[in-house]
Amino acid sequence: MPMPATRPWELNTAARRRRAATVNIAAALLILIRSAAYAEPPSSPARDPFLAQLAGHWALVGQVLGKPVVYRGEATWVLSGGWLRLALLDRARPPGYQADVFLGFDANAGDYVAHWLDQFGAAGARVVATGHRDGLTLVLLFPYEGSPFRDTLTLSTDGKNASLLLEAQKPDGSWSTFASYTLTRRR
Repeated sequence: MPMPATRPWELNTAARRRRAATVNIAAALLILIRSAAYAEPPSSPARDPFLAQLAGHWALVGQVLGKPVVYRGEATWVLSGGWLRLALLDRARPPGYQADVFLGFDANAGDYVAHWLDQFGAAGARVVATGHRDGLTLVLLFPYEGSPFRDTLTLSTDGKNASLLLEAQKPDGSWSTFASYTLTRRR
């Protein structure tokens, strides 16, 4: 069966509609691009002075569940200064533990936020800690189901040393030491 003949004015109408749609899309894209070019770039969050003292290289010596450990720590600003990333690596060969701890300050809420990501995967990373600082001591609470953790970080006044205490909450509400470290700034 022969195909029906297309009328010339129908092609012109369809072509005009396609051309108009293309022009409208191009105009909208140009407007978006121009407005983005003149928009204020997003500002980086102000670096919290307390967290800024943690930036640098650290040696961590301590105990985890009563066993001695030695870690290397490196704290660097990441994601446009929005987070201080503390990379922890066990110095044993092969390393028994590795973690990245992301610390940030929420100026609007006036509190600190922490994400602790380690080699044990997503299950332990479901919980976000929040905390408050009193002077040179920051206390973060990780509300893990069944056994919340409380991390207490205390900096020395000269910024060369710190202590980090990780505690697990018992069913009776008391706290027991899970890990404790002495941090010493490395050059």
